[in-house]
Amino acid sequence: MINSPLCPCGSNLPCTTCCLPILDDHHRAETAEALMRSRYTAFVHKHEQHILASWQKKNRPEKLNFDDHPVVWLGLEIHEVRDGAKNDITGSVDFTSTYLENGQISRLRENSQFVREDGLWYYLGGECNVKRQKIERNGPCPCGSGKKFKRCCLQGNL
Repeated sequence: MINSPLCPCGSNLPCTTCCLPILDDHHRAETAEALMRSRYTAFVHKHEQHILASWQKKNRPEKLNFDDHPVVWLGLEIHEVRDGAKNDITGSVDFTSTYLENGQISRLRENSQFVREDGLWYYLGGECNVKRQKIERNGPCPCGSGKKFKRCCLQGNL
């Protein structure tokens, strides 16, 4: 399931010690930020079970359809974490996730809200704003590989 030794959530930790244990066991998300990072990793790897299980029931969709909006996730940046520690009941995480969809880079900025119920953190929802940017084929790839966009992430999305 995990192709890179580093976790896609941007923690610079190995995935095997960062988000993978949380994908396998929701109880391991001790903070709202840890749950948010694991949810991002779950979106990267299309791990529907974790995404749905970590969504609070009253706001949870019945299922996800990754095929309707195929994207390549390129990165996650955490801007601010408010509350959401081990002993808190609520928390929020302000972040930007960058992804490639239909040859365009999109940056989704969201302020996610979380709640802890029966010892588990759950995603409630959030306010988000998406900005799209067309990338020139010969420009540098936004994934940071150092390659031209057309020879890197665009190539797999033609």
